[in-house]
Amino acid sequence: MSPAVRFLLPLSCLALLHCHAAAPEAAAPAGSESTKLTAAPLDKGLARPDVIAVSAPLPGFTRGLNLGNGLDAPSEGAWGTTLSEKHFEMAASAGFDHVRLPSRFTTAERSDPKPPYAIKEEFFQRVDWAIEQALARKLSIIVDLHHFEEIHENPQPNKERLYALWRQIAARYAKRPPEVAFEILNEPHSKLEPPIVNEITRETLRIIRETNPTRIVFANCYFWANAERLDELELPADDPNVVAQFHMYQPFLFTHQGAPWVEPWAQTTGVLFPGPPAKPVALVPAAAQESWVKTWFDGYNTLPAAQNPGGPRTVFEHFDHAARYVKKTSKRVYMGEFGAIDVGDAQSRENYVWLVRTEAERRGIGWAYWDDGGAFKIRDAKAGTWNEGLRRALVDR
Repeated sequence: MSPAVRFLLPLSCLALLHCHAAAPEAAAPAGSESTKLTAAPLDKGLARPDVIAVSAPLPGFTRGLNLGNGLDAPSEGAWGTTLSEKHFEMAASAGFDHVRLPSRFTTAERSDPKPPYAIKEEFFQRVDWAIEQALARKLSIIVDLHHFEEIHENPQPNKERLYALWRQIAARYAKRPPEVAFEILNEPHSKLEPPIVNEITRETLRIIRETNPTRIVFANCYFWANAERLDELELPADDPNVVAQFHMYQPFLFTHQGAPWVEPWAQTTGVLFPGPPAKPVALVPAAAQESWVKTWFDGYNTLPAAQNPGGPRTVFEHFDHAARYVKKTSKRVYMGEFGAIDVGDAQSRENYVWLVRTEAERRGIGWAYWDDGGAFKIRDAKAGTWNEGLRRALVDR
């Protein structure tokens, strides 16, 4: 294990805190004097490692956008995003081929909390509308069961509810075209450990296959879909249409710097990508007191680019975990989320997004950028405008 990866391991457990939280516009926290620094453009001819394995093609799910903080919020609009036709129009016109629809089915307003766990028709109709908007614009769409918080903390009593929800979802959309895909459960974590993840994945897939025998189904690995844990995900070898999913937010101290929903040790800002910075970043007190964070910044501030934990090497090593899974299982993999917070400077964000996107494509991995309408947003759907730097990072060569 390289130093870059070792620095990241304690961060993985915090992925649940990333951009799924309500995302207010984040002001730069106090405590860092480096916030005005700007990265240089990344060398697009940078050396890259050999590819361990290439994921087989996943037609219709190669370049996508998340519709985050909309239907996955406790109520639509509560986190600042209300989905509109413009979200779909902009995605299609920009050349994306799919959208991922994070959907929270488990609030009392959307489904019954007791058996038979019936999903309310009003919410189903909202999901119907999103599917129709996507298909009308020749976009594929992933219906993602998101923010089922209870099952992560108390799996056993909530498994039957998950199965009941998927019986209903699968039956309702059984006649939809193959451009509609399902995602069993977003980012398993906490007490929903790998053996249980594998159990519920098998059973949910069995339920879905009763009515949708060939539909694409995505399955997240443990630890908030961290690629380091893909090796623990067990998928049936005889089902070619179940796809492993991971998410990419490493290095976390760059992608989530200053995020107001993360712990105080993550509030050091002015973190550039790639490191090292021309001037060392000054840590906020909470970061200096957290040993692994201090160790990470010691490396970030001093190590040359090739070994720096805040640079391309960390990205490459994270993708290597996915590639090893592909080689071992012959399963396809998909990157369902990635991005960097707008507390970071614009050029660093563009560097990171471009590198992650192109590295995924180099390895045959389809992807969806985490567009949450807030601190990770790539567009203003109301105004019909893009963050042009990020848009170029996602679509330009």
